[in-house]
Amino acid sequence: MPAQEKITYCGICEGQCGIVVTVEDGKAVKVRPDKNSPLSKGFACPKGIAYPSIASDPDRIVEPLKRLPSGNLVPVGWDDALDDIADRLRTIIDRDGGDSIGLFGGHALLDNYSGFFWDAGMCAALGSPHNYTSSSVDINNYWVVGSMLYGHPLINPIPDIDRTDFLLMFGANPLISHSSMLTAPRARDHFTGVARRGGRVVVIDPRRSETAAAFEWLPIRADEDVLLMASLLQTIFADGLADQDALERQTTDGGRFIREMVRAHTPESTEHRTGIPAETVRALAHDFATTPRAVAYGRCGISLGSAGTLAKYLMDALNIVTGNLDRVGGYVFGEEFIDLQLITHLAGAATYDTWRTRVDGFPEVLGTAPAVSMAREITTPGKGQLKALIVNAGNPAMSVPGSGELGRALQQLELLVTLDVQQTETAGYAHYLLPGVLGIERDCLPWLNSGHTIKPFALWADKAVEPPPGCREEWWVVDQICERLGLVPSPFPLIRELGRTGLRLTPQQTFDLFLRISPRGDLFGQRPDGWNREKVWQNPQGVVLEDELPTEVLQEKLYTPDKRVHLEQPKMHDELVRHTARSVNGDLPLRLVSVRELRTCNTYLLNVEKLMSGDRRQRLRINPADAEAAGISSGDMVAIRSADGEIEVEALVSDEMAAGNIGLPQGWGHNGGWRLANAAGGANYNLLTTSTRETHDQLSGNGHVNGVDTAVSVVRTLDADTLVETLREARR
Repeated sequence: MPAQEKITYCGICEGQCGIVVTVEDGKAVKVRPDKNSPLSKGFACPKGIAYPSIASDPDRIVEPLKRLPSGNLVPVGWDDALDDIADRLRTIIDRDGGDSIGLFGGHALLDNYSGFFWDAGMCAALGSPHNYTSSSVDINNYWVVGSMLYGHPLINPIPDIDRTDFLLMFGANPLISHSSMLTAPRARDHFTGVARRGGRVVVIDPRRSETAAAFEWLPIRADEDVLLMASLLQTIFADGLADQDALERQTTDGGRFIREMVRAHTPESTEHRTGIPAETVRALAHDFATTPRAVAYGRCGISLGSAGTLAKYLMDALNIVTGNLDRVGGYVFGEEFIDLQLITHLAGAATYDTWRTRVDGFPEVLGTAPAVSMAREITTPGKGQLKALIVNAGNPAMSVPGSGELGRALQQLELLVTLDVQQTETAGYAHYLLPGVLGIERDCLPWLNSGHTIKPFALWADKAVEPPPGCREEWWVVDQICERLGLVPSPFPLIRELGRTGLRLTPQQTFDLFLRISPRGDLFGQRPDGWNREKVWQNPQGVVLEDELPTEVLQEKLYTPDKRVHLEQPKMHDELVRHTARSVNGDLPLRLVSVRELRTCNTYLLNVEKLMSGDRRQRLRINPADAEAAGISSGDMVAIRSADGEIEVEALVSDEMAAGNIGLPQGWGHNGGWRLANAAGGANYNLLTTSTRETHDQLSGNGHVNGVDTAVSVVRTLDADTLVETLREARR
């Protein structure tokens, strides 16, 4: 059979870069960037190009595996596996109730609309609060701010990056991550375009990241962004730089609440915590507030801190107070292709804090519970104790804060099922390992990213290649388990009712329905120029619907009853008081932050030889002054100690880290069923983090991963040649 070329896009990160997959004999043998993609225009990073290697990984799971009492894994047929899983679940449900069953969805569900919604649907059908996702590690605080300020969790304005003259960036590294909560394929072009137009890009970061090195870097002590933002706002108000007309027009109280909230946080009062001189803060506030088209943007650096919701709130406030909300070149509203904001609102699914978690009392966010609570939900007896868990395309035993505690807790489950392409560390505790599929092996719909794309964009791509014969799509597996239990998995009550009548919709049918009733949909033929699934599939590279995002649309975008932004949030004041009271730990003087790598995505790409070439290894970045004080040289093996754990890694002395901060790549330290990843060595970052309730973001339950208090000491000195040879021997 001659080779075929299939057009799709890469869903590994939020970039949505167009790719062309060459298929021979039913297998993907090559991937290249799609030069005709209207957004990425011939760009794709090494991760997407490596899809054939990921698909043909010799360690890939390609048939269901069952763990025997001896611990050994043996192949088993799909029907036998699903029947036994359903029987075990039914026993637990009959004894303890549906609220004792849980699901965890990982990062790989970012672009897997069917897997994500069938997970949520199973929890809804069970009446279980145990719906966990990787979003609660790094993004749920965004949904909380959307709910509080704009009336809907999924409303999160984005930078109008192609028209701004001043981009103030907090804790983001888009030249490596390709941007997040801002879908901008060819991210480098868009960000550097600001400077090419004569504008400024100022990057606030504890590390001189690749993005910071390309623009203006303002170093900060990790996890103190909220105090810097508070001082910027204090200066803007005190010096008469606030856009009072915009505040009176757009907000409920004209900005009076936040003015009082930040009044005491002068630049002089915060410089000892942030490390940024007061005069620098004042100059930055004036420059930002007086630039006609300016926008503040941030991502994981602030989302993963101890007060991520407060950081997002203050960042939004900077845009609102300076009049840059809903303004050209400012903070604008995206346009969802499938209007999930409307659909979740009508279905009553756009929720925040309608219930609280059983053990920790964290508020639910979009019907989900925080992953940092999973260990205690497993180990704490009582009604609703988590007894069985299905992990879908995730690896919480490594990726969730306090993963050491969680790993021990997972062993107590009566049933653990992993649904993945790899034998992860989490799968090491599982009773069943079920093989899932890759993004190029199923249809892909950017259901979440659609509302964050720099231009209104329609995209829904068919699969490029069939998965291996023994693998199944994740939604199908969940659906089959539910069917055996007599459940209809859907977060939407009407669809569950339809299912009970015998009309069981597939994911494609469900989202085609959502598309057709969206503002750009065809209303089942009533709007001839509108869209439906088949029409979109005829354009596999996607369609740019408008050249720019609209502005002056605030009234139609808000879901608040009075159609105004609600800046007055007493809980934010309480969070600022809590964070301000945080004391410096003299025994653990260095703040640890995670480092994003171009060829890594969380925990699942270190087993790909092509992505591990070039003698890659995990190294701790430490400032020369901090290294000298601890007697550390590059190449030394050092111990990093936190209040919750200790790991050993190699040190790299580098001035890329601001003094007082250390940086370590995440996703290393494997011991699962993937040989290259195991041989790569390193240590699990999350053995230094904790699941303790009080240390995490109180308003969202997001994990505290960045800005962890640590100390570093030398374990042994190794010269570079010896270290390289040691790693080579391990890989052999």
